[in-house]
Amino acid sequence: MTVIKARKERQRLERENLILSHAARLLARDGFQDLNLDELAAAIEYSKGTLYLHFKTKEDLVLAVATQALRQRAELLERTATFAGTTRERARAMGFACCEFAAVNRDFFAVELMLQARSFWNRVSEDRKVQHLKETRRVYDTVLRLVCEAKECGDLPRGVPVEDVSFSMMAITLGSHSLTTQPEIQALFKVTNPFAVLLMHQDRMLDGWGWAPLSNGSRHLALDRRIHKELFPEVTWFKS
Repeated sequence: MTVIKARKERQRLERENLILSHAARLLARDGFQDLNLDELAAAIEYSKGTLYLHFKTKEDLVLAVATQALRQRAELLERTATFAGTTRERARAMGFACCEFAAVNRDFFAVELMLQARSFWNRVSEDRKVQHLKETRRVYDTVLRLVCEAKECGDLPRGVPVEDVSFSMMAITLGSHSLTTQPEIQALFKVTNPFAVLLMHQDRMLDGWGWAPLSNGSRHLALDRRIHKELFPEVTWFKS
């Protein structure tokens, strides 16, 4: 790639990230149906036509917002592979990563709900679908690798299906994301520390699969301090 082409590509990516940043804010405020592309174009100080140079449809734009967030989730989870500890301790680190993702991407769950309609996917371009699937796969593969390692070393019972454990880890995290980001739900269930609740439910789910060592409902303060210091020093929600 020539210097000129490299500079143009860098400028294109910077412009696309600018669009996505403002689009995420407007989506959280207005939702998909009321997302106004004229307002978005004005916010980034480009023409509406520039938006369509990057995204063929409004659905492409929304999916790109979700894909960018998924990429951040994958990057956070992949950090945990470097953590020195048992497979159960690294599973705890994954829970920590999911809490940080929820803290930084408070509106991700709402955007995800917008993607559920079949009519939405019918209007998404193939290349945007591929990009989204790629980041989804990164998340799933990171979880699956740890589960497979836990089974191979005997931390998980021999007869436990690794796909089922991986699915349940992702399901409880995505469901808890709603709890951690919606004050009304927190109030309904009298939750004062949503991230502690997310980690606690992850622990109980892993205990249910027999993933050793079992937590027995104990608080992992020393471990959490290590995870915070060694993997996620930027975290601000963790209070030791």
